Amino acid sequence: MEAKEQESFMIYKTLGKSAAKVSAIGQGCMGIGGYLICDSNNDEKYRYALKMGIDLGMTFIDTAEGYGAGHSEELVGEAVRGIRDKVFVATKVSPENLSYDSVIKAAEGSLKRLNTDYIDLYQIHWPNPSIPILETMKAMERLIHDGKIRHIGVSNFSIREAKETSEALASHEIDSIQVEYNLFDRTIEEHILQYCEQKNITTIAYSPLDQGRVGSGGRQTKELHSIAEKYNKTIAQITLNWLISHPTVIAIPKASGEKHVRENAGAADFQLSEEDFKRISRLFESKYVFVSVDRIKVSTEGEGNRKVYQTVEDAVANPLGFVPSPSDLARSLKHGDFLKPVRLIPTKDTSGQYDYDLIEGRIRYWAWVIAHDGKSPIPAYIRNK
Repeated sequence: MEAKEQESFMIYKTLGKSAAKVSAIGQGCMGIGGYLICDSNNDEKYRYALKMGIDLGMTFIDTAEGYGAGHSEELVGEAVRGIRDKVFVATKVSPENLSYDSVIKAAEGSLKRLNTDYIDLYQIHWPNPSIPILETMKAMERLIHDGKIRHIGVSNFSIREAKETSEALASHEIDSIQVEYNLFDRTIEEHILQYCEQKNITTIAYSPLDQGRVGSGGRQTKELHSIAEKYNKTIAQITLNWLISHPTVIAIPKASGEKHVRENAGAADFQLSEEDFKRISRLFESKYVFVSVDRIKVSTEGEGNRKVYQTVEDAVANPLGFVPSPSDLARSLKHGDFLKPVRLIPTKDTSGQYDYDLIEGRIRYWAWVIAHDGKSPIPAYIRNK
């Protein structure tokens, strides 16, 4: 099955301070080819979706060595075969591979799976406080020198960590910071977005549609629908356009079906008025709250089929080998870093012991507990369902 080229209109933005141009709406690949393990059941569908997205102008493709245990990179490599020069490929090195030799080896593995001679943007997926950032950046600059990568980025870094990374680079600069950013979670507006705008660093917004939950009901949905009708667009397209209306922001929604691919690509061919941009901003002035950690029940089911810790003792011991570990993140918190709020829903537990169930951010939860000895309320977003 081959994707047919379609007429489209796409906005392109400059990547950081470089001369490279990237599509304002890109294609995120988390879940394409599997999550924590390889899943090849939908390979043909994913290849078709990626090719269609490219034809529609979404030429920025973001993947990672950790997605589908590398299978996501393989699918991207297959999708861009024959058109490599028309596509901007970004991938990420996992936090356990941030030592000098491991970065070089990981990059070689990604190049092989992507079936390419170079990676346009190579990003650190998560920080790893146990490995000096200077060591990691020396490897990154070696890869640039050797022509294996062209640009350097970081993902899920705090302001402090981003500044340390910049200072560790001898002759290059960070061109991008990838973070979660959507109408529900606007935490980055407090610090990171301003920093990116001041330093001319591209902000790559992952989960831009909040995993499909944006506009899921209530007054906000009604008002978004009203705005969408005005522009003859969908709520998802209005949401994506609101994001890329920020000067430094590009968005990378995932789409595996033809309808959603076309919908995502159509989010860049119009411009929200300043009035509507501000209206949406006011509509989603979501604020996190602080919740006592002992009133939160940690679900036994992990995100993306991950196992989770049930006690602080296990979190400290880290027998499952999470990198970064809860203790590593706790040390970052003590340095003044701010991790994005966890997500909660009203508890389903009937014991009366808890008020909320933790549905996202389990490692961050335990890091907060360790850093504050369980005595400080944790920042959290609360969903109704």
